[in-house]
Amino acid sequence: MKLKILLTSILLFIIIIPVKGQVISHTPSDFRGDVNYRRNSNTDGNNIRTTIFNSGYSGDPSNRPDYIEWEWPKNTNRIYIALIDILMGAEVIDNNRQTNYVVEVPQGRTDPTTGNSWNMEPVPGFIDPQQKEIARSDDSLSWPTAVQKGWRDKRTDPIDPGWVGSWNGFFGKDIFNADQEFYYVTSDDLYKRIPYTPDTTDLSRGGLGLIMDVRTLAWSHILINDVVFSIHDIKNDGTKSLDKTSFVMFVADWVGGDDPDDYPYVDLQTATTFLTDANRIGAEAFGTSPVGVASLKYLETPGNQVNGIDDDGDADSDENSSVLGMITVNPDTVIPHFVQNDFSARTILPGDKIVLIEPQTYNRVIAAYPVGGGIVKSLGKEYLLPTNGVSLKEDTLANGFDEDLDGLIDEKESLHLYHINEITQTTNPVRYINYLSFAAGDTIKRGFLTAGSDADWNYQNVAPMIDESRDDGFDNDNDWDSFLDDNGLDGVRGTGDEGESDGVPSSGAGTEFPGEPSIDKTDVGETDAIGITSAFQIQDGIISFNTTPDKGLWDLLMIPGKINLVRKVGEYQTYVSSGYFPLLPGQRQRMAISVAIGGGNTTKDADITSVIDKQSEAAKAYNADYQFAQAPLQVTLKAVPGDGKVTLYWDDVAEGSFDRYINKIGGEGKDFEGYRIYRSTDAAFLDSKTITDAYGVTTLMLPVAQFDLNDGIMALHPIDIKGVKFDLGNDTGLKHEYVDTDVINGQRYFYAVTAYDFGYEAAKFAPSETPIRVSVSTDGTISYGKNVALVRPSESAAGYLPAEVESLEHSTGGASGSIGISVIDPDYIKNGHVYKISFKDTVYKSEGKDVFKTVSFTMKDTTADKIILEDDTRVLAGDEISLTDGFRLNLENVESISINNARTRWNNNTTYGFNFDVFTYLTIKGYQNPSDYKIIFGDVGIATSKDTSLFGKKFPATSVNFKVVNTTQNKDVQFVFSETSGSDGKLSIDSTGKTDAIYFIENDQTGKKKFTWQFNLNLKGKRNPALGDTATIYLNKPFLSYDTYHIKMKKASISESKAKDDLSKIRVVPNPYIAAETWEPRNTYTSGRGPREIHFINLPAKCTIRIFNVSGALVKKIEHDNPLENGTEIWDVLSDEKFEIAYGIYVYHVDAPGVGEKSGTFAIIK
Repeated sequence: MKLKILLTSILLFIIIIPVKGQVISHTPSDFRGDVNYRRNSNTDGNNIRTTIFNSGYSGDPSNRPDYIEWEWPKNTNRIYIALIDILMGAEVIDNNRQTNYVVEVPQGRTDPTTGNSWNMEPVPGFIDPQQKEIARSDDSLSWPTAVQKGWRDKRTDPIDPGWVGSWNGFFGKDIFNADQEFYYVTSDDLYKRIPYTPDTTDLSRGGLGLIMDVRTLAWSHILINDVVFSIHDIKNDGTKSLDKTSFVMFVADWVGGDDPDDYPYVDLQTATTFLTDANRIGAEAFGTSPVGVASLKYLETPGNQVNGIDDDGDADSDENSSVLGMITVNPDTVIPHFVQNDFSARTILPGDKIVLIEPQTYNRVIAAYPVGGGIVKSLGKEYLLPTNGVSLKEDTLANGFDEDLDGLIDEKESLHLYHINEITQTTNPVRYINYLSFAAGDTIKRGFLTAGSDADWNYQNVAPMIDESRDDGFDNDNDWDSFLDDNGLDGVRGTGDEGESDGVPSSGAGTEFPGEPSIDKTDVGETDAIGITSAFQIQDGIISFNTTPDKGLWDLLMIPGKINLVRKVGEYQTYVSSGYFPLLPGQRQRMAISVAIGGGNTTKDADITSVIDKQSEAAKAYNADYQFAQAPLQVTLKAVPGDGKVTLYWDDVAEGSFDRYINKIGGEGKDFEGYRIYRSTDAAFLDSKTITDAYGVTTLMLPVAQFDLNDGIMALHPIDIKGVKFDLGNDTGLKHEYVDTDVINGQRYFYAVTAYDFGYEAAKFAPSETPIRVSVSTDGTISYGKNVALVRPSESAAGYLPAEVESLEHSTGGASGSIGISVIDPDYIKNGHVYKISFKDTVYKSEGKDVFKTVSFTMKDTTADKIILEDDTRVLAGDEISLTDGFRLNLENVESISINNARTRWNNNTTYGFNFDVFTYLTIKGYQNPSDYKIIFGDVGIATSKDTSLFGKKFPATSVNFKVVNTTQNKDVQFVFSETSGSDGKLSIDSTGKTDAIYFIENDQTGKKKFTWQFNLNLKGKRNPALGDTATIYLNKPFLSYDTYHIKMKKASISESKAKDDLSKIRVVPNPYIAAETWEPRNTYTSGRGPREIHFINLPAKCTIRIFNVSGALVKKIEHDNPLENGTEIWDVLSDEKFEIAYGIYVYHVDAPGVGEKSGTFAIIK
């Protein structure tokens, strides 16, 4: 495959391919940390909730009540993890030319002299500074605005500088690959404890010169809705190479949120930390529910692309077999598997081949042991070779050098001979590049199998998935697809940016852009991940980031090969590290984890199995480059409280959803299927989550209503999740409105409307459903997503008159249909506004006849001179029309013109029956004029027919005893009289059935004269029509261009006289108040009783409530001023001084100026 190098003005760095195929020339950025841009947000896109901070950590390090430790299920205060941090360290040559160590942390450090931060701090340009949140994909208000020139890392985009108004997604502009994603950037430049300058272009810059991009991802799909992902993408933004670097993930557990009875342990085989509770008994929030299990899986570790070893063992994987098959050398010779003997001491003699590694480039030069011995250099280190040969062996501890001169750096028996395959749970040796198989004098570029400094980057020359890198601009695993992935540097097709649709992969390496899918930044497989290299459990309180020296942290936590896992019950902090690896200027490395929490099983082992299963699904998302089946877009929900009911309505944005991942793996991208409505009295929706799996663990929520497409996709989805299947619906058809009457006035309800898809059976994906985002803070403040509503039904105010249609007039036309108007949201009704409804129609031929059909309608607010709905095609009965200005139109239309038999009749029941049809004469078919008619009978001479002829047959003008009136247009109709029964000008039928006929002649829409209808008699009756008889003909007519309607709306109001009458209905509920009431919210505090509620109902819209004790002392004064629809005032049972009141009898007095007064008593029993 052709290697592509993009050299445009938008690149911040330069890719120099001839040297290493990776970024080695780099211009540092001006990204610097600023404590003034610190922000935090709560993840709530699935069942896990925690506070994340844009300095690089999550949880609650300071025990503040407004921060959330890792909580599951969300909004329950059931805590599992206190804190997760990342540490980054490197060995450096400091400004005094001494070897030193710099270890950086995201929180917990201050300069003891100045008090300034020594932590990682957020870089400006990645939030809206007017907002309090981190930038999040589900809230565009949190994104940088045009005032900030958009996203700081995208300001160099020549087509769309700053991506203003677009999401800065992991895969590109406005790509939402997760259901919820957070993004921020941090810098280490404020850390100045160590005398080291990482950036020669900015001598004031501290730290290691690191910039860290962090993304937190959550999906609501049932397979991973108990998992949160954190991706730390760390770049060396300085000018100095960090040849020996290590990253550490730190977790402080708090399983159960209670006493020190945690039992953490690390499973090195699966790279997972498990956090359990020894007795499964938690704090008060857990109640009788047993404490579950939390886990951290180290999905992605830094890679070592220079050591010559297949660290992650993926060269032999099935998905990379094609790459292995492309090489032209013998793999068993040039890239063999390690054997036991490879880790023994190596004896070399003068003349034998040795491998010397060039610093910076990591090219291997094949040399010979000098005759007579001497000094050689590899990676800048001198080695004295004795005269008669030497026995060399790699160091037991990694040091970043090639101590046995075989071209391999830090090969280790435990890691490379017994490499653990997590999927198969087997150990296997990995491959390495056998540099000793090359000829003396050869130079081999890093990661190549072919000698020569000018060797091309292709699959014949490059080692298959050995020393692969996400910075080399090369599609190492050959999985880039020109049809699906050729999107350009911004990751989005259709923008016309650099690299789009050019037939070769465009890497984002060396730029601030993601690049195309399946190469470098966007391909997790292109890292030769070194995995976990050390792990520690240290008792809580032993390490202080603020006081422990950097060298102490480095020696304790960051040196590879050190394992100290105590596996004891208590409060322990777990540190897992990955190192060493080089981090060159401009180069990036990642550390990514997935946190999964589970519980509800009968045993701890079953809970552990549950989180292992969750982490297995998380690994699938990771292996798919952080892609997973994605839920449809979220709708925007509105809730309208009423008296004993709640009305919900929402938009249809979810119906246009497209799942890029499902489409990419062969499924249907447009997979929207329906809506589900959930109702709960608690923010965690626990009373909706009642559907259990085969093991009795609550898994799915039970909706109160469901609407799905009438598309044949229905019933249970074939893919089950531990024995439970998703109900796809019953082909009900879609609705965007629901009225819930199964509610109690005064009770607080949470409603959520989720959109779901139909899954993808071939890939074993059950349906995805949009997340329900609700967050309750410890002070009771509630925030929630746009598809969630918090509402309390109640009696309306005293004297309430609901909003209504003041008038509805069919101004012109004769349509038979009707227009209904439903007031949905009274708050949006515009008082006195008049709306005009008009229609468009079309005429088409059907069986030779002209047929009318309604095409569309338009609704205009004539008061505001504004078009509300224009050319809306939802004109058939049953079509749901968008809600506008608080009301919804309901059109009861007819599809075509036909006789209305129920209304069409004679004015008496003795006259012969009649037939009324479209005019038909030989080949002539009449025009279906959409009108109603009357045929009025009198004496002969009341009218005269038209003289005409048809196909040679003459129809003379005749004086007749009837006339034809178009009652819709209020005018007489011209007609032809076909007289076959008699000759007296009287319409008649004889006993044989021979009947006269009337042929109507009218103007069509263009004004042209045409035959329309015909009228004749039949023998179903007693006599021919005579003076005084009238035949009335009504047609069923669709809405046509002739028709206009005018609607006048009236807003809700208060009738003062009715309000006075309603004073007698004022009540206190409950009365008496006994200890608690079901509508009181859950206690969000760690101690105490929580909030109480007493409701005053049926109050006037504005009034003053005074509450007295039996001694006459004023206890509480409440000013009530609520919307007209809400006649309830909620009292927290606290006095004006904020004290809880005593039990006993109380007197209330309600004073409503202009309405009246009402007094009463109530009792409180504690």
